[in-house]
Amino acid sequence: MATRLRLGAIDAGSNAIRVVIAELAATDLIRVEAERIPVRLGHKAFTSGELDTKTIDQAVAAFVHFRQRFDSDGVTIYRAVATSAVRNASNRDVLLHRLYHEAGIELDVIEGEEEARLVRKAVIQAMPGSPPRAILDLGGGSLEVSLRQGSAWRGHSLPVGTVRLLETFGLDGAIAEAEAGMVRRYTATLMHPIARGAGAGWTTAAITGGNAEALAKIFGDGNPSTPSMDLLALEKGLPSIVSATVEERMAKFGVKRDRAEVLGIAALVFATVARQLGIQKLVAPGVGVREGVLIELAETAREEQAKAEGAHDKALLTAARSFANRVDHDTTHGEHVRLLSRALFHQLRDVHGVPDDRGVLLEVAALLHDVGEVVNQRGHHKHSEYMIRWGRIPGLDDTGREMVALMARCHRKDPGRAKQMINDSPLAKEQRVHLRRMTALLRIADGLDSEHRSRVEQVVCTRMGDSIVLDLVVRDGPSRDDAQLVRKADMLKEELGLDVRVTVARPVQPPAPEASGASGSMGVARARIH
Repeated sequence: MATRLRLGAIDAGSNAIRVVIAELAATDLIRVEAERIPVRLGHKAFTSGELDTKTIDQAVAAFVHFRQRFDSDGVTIYRAVATSAVRNASNRDVLLHRLYHEAGIELDVIEGEEEARLVRKAVIQAMPGSPPRAILDLGGGSLEVSLRQGSAWRGHSLPVGTVRLLETFGLDGAIAEAEAGMVRRYTATLMHPIARGAGAGWTTAAITGGNAEALAKIFGDGNPSTPSMDLLALEKGLPSIVSATVEERMAKFGVKRDRAEVLGIAALVFATVARQLGIQKLVAPGVGVREGVLIELAETAREEQAKAEGAHDKALLTAARSFANRVDHDTTHGEHVRLLSRALFHQLRDVHGVPDDRGVLLEVAALLHDVGEVVNQRGHHKHSEYMIRWGRIPGLDDTGREMVALMARCHRKDPGRAKQMINDSPLAKEQRVHLRRMTALLRIADGLDSEHRSRVEQVVCTRMGDSIVLDLVVRDGPSRDDAQLVRKADMLKEELGLDVRVTVARPVQPPAPEASGASGSMGVARARIH
């Protein structure tokens, strides 16, 4: 199997810079590692309008470190994004230039709407069973509010970030009652137009960002996978967190200094916004911008992989055909068995569980399973195995060659002997399972064209209880000998523990245009074989 692709995402927020590296698996993303570096890009940025020189140096050092992590972990695709502090800074080009030339990383400065969209993408994937109708993403520089009305989302980006309020209002320790009132009034004033147009029904919201996760753990229900907290629990605990000094918050809640400095502000903002929207429950799925970036990178990578795999598959099949031509083998039967094998493989993928990228090996084996006939008809399956093992077929790696050769060897004769040969192969255990199931499919496909007449034009597979039903479309209609079409289904039955049944019929003809006053319907004769 090919080495899995590794992706990287960097979120240069206003309070910290985060990186996450993940591996692209067949159906999901597997997190390899993640790191948070407390570089506060928002320091002085919201009061002076510029990124601080010392902070730029710290950010460059962090990105150099991330570049080294990407290289050592084999990251080949990445995206780095910056949010509020960088997009509002007049000297952001200084940072972008240094990151590109000193760390070799391009930083993409995104708008608030894009930030909200990425967060929505991450939240919806993290909460598939109960997607929220409201999402509150609180960062160091801004608050992104996303509300779903019908099937559409409306996003709002507000200058209500924790670092922005910390430095603009001078809230660098315990927050007095008057200061807390100032934060509440400021937040409510900006939220008022949104709340007025939102209507009712926003009882639950997803909250994202480092402060959201910290607060959900402090005041939440103890759910380790998706912490949540009631608004009443947050409001009840507000005095203990707002009035505490930074050192007291660190000691009491077990958070680092940069988190403790802004945690009280975050609690006030979430409580105020929840009250404005009528939200009673806040759920923290533990995702953010970086996860949204990763999801989009994965989607793009899978599209590119599909294109590349399609090109590889075509090239491999072309090489197999060229090999057959070199030894003067007629592939008419092989091509038809290939098409039948492909139909069985893709329609029954949820039954056999073999990865999609193995399908091309089944097609190559179908194409060449009889190639040994050019040596001798008798025992041709043995000759096929030998020729595939030692012939020149570009694109087949050692594992693929072993699988194709064994499928050709085992496409006929006793299924018990076939399984034994596969189990004795040097392949890994999982690969042997895949090979047995692909061989079983090849045996069925070969049996469907037993007379080499390409009689079966189409096969439709259906799982019916403990059976697989193959509905066959044939050129000449049902025959008394149709039971023989599935005579080689024994190996699949043993491998999957499912019976295999078949129905046979001619192609269904499209109805002719009805004449005036004419009525009726066209039917098709069927014969069910058990």
